[in-house]
Amino acid sequence: MSARTYTGSVRVALLDDHALVLKGLIAHLEKIPSILIVGSHGSSQPFRAMLAAMPVDVALIDYSLAMDDIDGVALIKLLRAAHPALRILVVSAHGSRLVIRSLLQAGAHGFVAKSQEPDEVIRAIDAVMTGREYLPPGTVSGLADNPMARLSPREWEVIRCVLEGLSVTQIANKFNRSLKTVSTQKTAAYRKLDIGKDNELHMLRAYLLASDSEVPLK
Repeated sequence: MSARTYTGSVRVALLDDHALVLKGLIAHLEKIPSILIVGSHGSSQPFRAMLAAMPVDVALIDYSLAMDDIDGVALIKLLRAAHPALRILVVSAHGSRLVIRSLLQAGAHGFVAKSQEPDEVIRAIDAVMTGREYLPPGTVSGLADNPMARLSPREWEVIRCVLEGLSVTQIANKFNRSLKTVSTQKTAAYRKLDIGKDNELHMLRAYLLASDSEVPLK
């Protein structure tokens, strides 16, 4: 475990809709005498109520909550507006560069991938408590490059249609393209955005639509 570089204790609150993940994080953090777990929740509403009722230094939150809960980007914006001094660390399995970029732009102070070693959460807390940003090794350089700018206009047309719920067949009919062409454009766009599945795309819906102006016109 890394030696911390701040003095005093740090009050930590956790949000994750997976009980096993919460229990694992809490068990690991409780080994550190300077870390005080003030509470944990599986959904955003009671979590936000807790933050309003007690002082918290660091919020460890998952990016992808239950389907009927708020999305990660919107939650971060709400937390930053309500608690400007709160340090927000996202701990998630969804760690593409586009996801991390959207979270940082929303106001998160760092990101820890669930595939990393548990001690990285301790290092991340140390970083944000001393005014530094924490990111997984190897991701910093890629964040400067906006993947949206790599999309062609036709690839962006396909992405927008997927976000609207259209199938590849429906998109092909809409633009009078072959199924093979649309499928190829969708695959190319997903590769450029570092996205593997449709659900990952939909989790970034608000961010992608807000970035419409960053796609080249031709």
